[in-house]
Amino acid sequence: MATQLDLCKRALAEIGTRTTISALNDGSPEANYCTLLYGPLRDFLLREGDYDFAMKDALLAEISTGNLPWSHGYTYPDDCLRIRQLIPGTYVALDPLPVEWNVINVGGVRQIYTKVAATVIIYTFAPAESVFDAIFQESLVRLLSSGLAFALENRIEASDKTLREAISFAGIANLRDS
Repeated sequence: MATQLDLCKRALAEIGTRTTISALNDGSPEANYCTLLYGPLRDFLLREGDYDFAMKDALLAEISTGNLPWSHGYTYPDDCLRIRQLIPGTYVALDPLPVEWNVINVGGVRQIYTKVAATVIIYTFAPAESVFDAIFQESLVRLLSSGLAFALENRIEASDKTLREAISFAGIANLRDS
């Protein structure tokens, strides 16, 4: 069962650093960069693929649409990284009606707007590391090591190599989950 610290240690090992970290808040440059890069890179990979372990559904909470051209508005889930699908209120399994949507930032709050009433959202979220599958872990480790190689050692070649590896692993995962 991997943790964020485990994945960061693996990323540091990928670039061959001599320093290891004992905690993400140990004050070392390695820990500081791991903390800085980990979340955004994890979320980037999760947004790019439809990983089963990162799929969630929820009921939509309707809000007023105001004067927009959209007839229905909904709150955007706090933990949503990317909308995969909206399920309409009247759903026929053999004749599904696609729901087109737009996400609009209203006063610093993201909201979902549709022209068809929807009841359920299926979306990508960032789950605990313990449920990451092996291919996603490997892709994240390679992507993180790419960023760390550049940030810690200014090693452009090593950064480029691990970036290409990360993209390759992410592509394999996308093929598998599609």
